[in-house]
Amino acid sequence: MKRTAIALSVGLVAGLPASALAQAEHDAHHPAQQQEQAPSASPTMPMSSMPEQYRTMMQAMPAECITAMQQMMQGGMHGAMNASNPAEAAAPGTNAPDFTQAYVKAMDAMHGPMMEGVMADDPDTAFVRGMIPHHQGAIDMARIVQQHGDDPQTKAWAEEIITAQEREIAEMDAWLTEKASTEAIDFGQTGGTVWSADEGGSSISAIDLGTGTVTTVPIPVAPHNVDLTPDGRFLLAVGTPATGDHGDGHDHAGGDTAGLLVMLDPQDLSKPPATVEVGAHPAHVVADRNGRAFVSLSGSDEIAVVDLAQGAVTTRIGTGAYPHGLRLSPNGAELYVANVEDGTVSVIDTASLTEAARIPVGAAPVQVGFTPDGNQVYVSLRDENRVAVIDTASREVTGRIEVGPNPIQMIATPDGRHVYVANQGTDAAPNDTVSVIDTASGEVAKTLKTGPGAHGVSASADGAFVFVTNIADDSVSVIDVERQEVIGSVPVGDKPNGIVHGLSN
Repeated sequence: MKRTAIALSVGLVAGLPASALAQAEHDAHHPAQQQEQAPSASPTMPMSSMPEQYRTMMQAMPAECITAMQQMMQGGMHGAMNASNPAEAAAPGTNAPDFTQAYVKAMDAMHGPMMEGVMADDPDTAFVRGMIPHHQGAIDMARIVQQHGDDPQTKAWAEEIITAQEREIAEMDAWLTEKASTEAIDFGQTGGTVWSADEGGSSISAIDLGTGTVTTVPIPVAPHNVDLTPDGRFLLAVGTPATGDHGDGHDHAGGDTAGLLVMLDPQDLSKPPATVEVGAHPAHVVADRNGRAFVSLSGSDEIAVVDLAQGAVTTRIGTGAYPHGLRLSPNGAELYVANVEDGTVSVIDTASLTEAARIPVGAAPVQVGFTPDGNQVYVSLRDENRVAVIDTASREVTGRIEVGPNPIQMIATPDGRHVYVANQGTDAAPNDTVSVIDTASGEVAKTLKTGPGAHGVSASADGAFVFVTNIADDSVSVIDVERQEVIGSVPVGDKPNGIVHGLSN
């Protein structure tokens, strides 16, 4: 227990700003002054300049921790002050042993998430979010000594630490999930339901905005995308038949297994759904007001047009290579389709059901989004970390906007003032941001922090909220548009991808 507490103390000190460290060094050499300011603490321990959350945690620490922190500050304060960040202060020389470099790397990886965690508004949540990366740091260090150490005792301790800390991390993760599900988000007058396509769980999650309840039901496919028909009669989901082993849906390989369009009753997801075989690797689906659904087939470079009343594919339209995200123009006259592998966007005439144009846009376009007036289309360029802007009248790219890592889906707010872009990052390094583009200036006005693997985006009909699926966090982040803040997170099924909001009938 003392070893764990001392490690936490080191993490706290490493994360303090330079100004606090400077004051701490002064206090350490003037114990009489410090004793008057903080009589409950050790008379040689700096407390006066620290943020309240640090003082509170330090006052609860045992004497051994206080002593260790004092010795560390007195011995290495000037080095920490001269470094721009804790990693630089602790960086080992190039000739340092492999195990030393591994230990320092593990500590560096722990500090940032710990400091971010303890900044949570709620004290209980701050403790848990701070302790999870701390425990992970202990696990990482234990694994290093298992690899490099020779003493049987240290390896035995390491095994005990790994077992105990992994158990506690699991318990803390479960606590955070339960707390998130019980913390009510005030949606005001916004009603309806948000549905997420949980590709990893072969399920659909429905978030009732009136009650805050979440219902997750299994479906016959691993759904990559979901949409609601304009009349609210069907909730549509597309994907490959459920097998229990799914990825993030953006690197499907070609294959013989036919994908399905699933037609669900949005009022009762438990009712047996109707299914339509559509083709190889369906990616996205949108529905128009004429009773049709358009499904992009990444495996065969085409769009399947489904008559929902008949429950059958009636037409197929050729596109560019690997069609993925697609959306209808506000007037329903055109369908824009992002073709990932050839860097183009196909423009489909929905009356003649033919490809009217193909527009070069950039590297790996994934999804498109219309402004409400239909004058512009925004296209995420995953491999450029940018968004292209198309003028729909000229069908030309008029601008490109830098956003976060690996942008995936985006959507314009109903008032047309902003476009929200989810930056997913990679599997190895999931990103957790949403870029908010000001459509008037053509620049990113704000970057919001959501959850790891930000992927799908939908806006409420009244424009009050934007919803973002977090593929690596199994959650949906809720953004208050007026405040431009993430106001909460809702746990859903495994690896949520596409998302849509709809009003209750």
